[in-house]
Amino acid sequence: MEEKLEQVPLCSLFQEFHISKKDETANLLESWERYVDEVQEIIGYKFENLSLLHQAFTHSSFQENCCESYERLEYVGDSVLNLLIAKEHYFLHPDLPPGKLTRLRAANVDTEKLARVAVKYDFHKYLRHKKPLLKGQVEEFRDATLEYPLHSTGLIDPPKVLADIVESLIGAIYIDCNFSMDTTWQVW
Repeated sequence: MEEKLEQVPLCSLFQEFHISKKDETANLLESWERYVDEVQEIIGYKFENLSLLHQAFTHSSFQENCCESYERLEYVGDSVLNLLIAKEHYFLHPDLPPGKLTRLRAANVDTEKLARVAVKYDFHKYLRHKKPLLKGQVEEFRDATLEYPLHSTGLIDPPKVLADIVESLIGAIYIDCNFSMDTTWQVW
C-alpha cells in the first residue's frame, strides 16, 4: 500500500524558515546586548559607539553583513599599545638605552602575554566567529598556562586570535574615547 505524503505549499516552508531565522537573529542580538554589558563591566569603560565594541569582537570568519571584522581595530590597538608601553618604560627607566627599552617593550606586548589577558577575562567567549577548533585551542592554552603561570618563554603556542581580541579592544577604546591616550591607558 502506497503512503500518501502531505503536500505542503513551498511558500509555507519558506515562511517557517524565515521565521526561524528571524528568531535566531533576535536571540543573537539579545545575547550580544548582554555581552556588551558584561564586556563594558569587565573593562570598566562604557562605549559611546557600540559598533566599535561589536567590531572588536567580530572575527573575519564570521560572515555577516552587520559589521567589519576586528582586523583594522587590531592594527590600531597594536600601535596604541606599543606607544603606551614605550611611554611608560621611557619614564620608568630613564637610564635604559633604546635597545634595552625595545626588548623590554617587546617582552610586555608579546602574543602570549596578550593571550593570557584574553583568557583571564574570558574575552574569547564574546568573540563572534566560525572557527570550530578555537574552543579546543583556548582550553589547551589555558591548561598550558597552569604549567607556566607567568610566561612559557616560547614553550606554549597561544592562539593568535586571543592576542588579536585584546589589541582590537584597545583600538576600539582608543577610537571611541576620541583618540585619548590617557583614557586608553587608564582603562588598561
